[in-house]
Amino acid sequence: MIYTTPFVNVGVNTDIYASGDALGAVGSFTNVPEHGIIHAIIVNDRDSENVNLDVVMFRRSIVGSAANAAFAPSDAELNDSIGSVLIDTWKSFSTNSQGIETSIGLPYWAPLGILYFQCVTRGTPTYSATTDLQIALQIVV
Repeated sequence: MIYTTPFVNVGVNTDIYASGDALGAVGSFTNVPEHGIIHAIIVNDRDSENVNLDVVMFRRSIVGSAANAAFAPSDAELNDSIGSVLIDTWKSFSTNSQGIETSIGLPYWAPLGILYFQCVTRGTPTYSATTDLQIALQIVV
């Protein structure tokens, strides 16, 4: 069975980002199965920036990095990471785009049914609105 999470707003700001910056604050997917395998990550880009990004996921809540600051997890936070996935395949549409990475195969254990994440840019996007970037997971259970 495949469970698809609702899209979660990343909460980007409208400043110019530098490569390696945290995109938005720490986010979370709630009500996920306690055990599963992340099969796919889907990113909706309402501003068509099409900038590659890493999605770094954690089994516990982290402080994370402020939006538009260098992504710098603590050693303890990194120990709670279940892994990261690079989104580098984009489909451009008329006024927006979608990035997707499939066949990921990343197992996880989320003891409270919550997966936390923070996105990291690998380019220099400038988004128009705080709702321009959204992310969802497809999980095999």
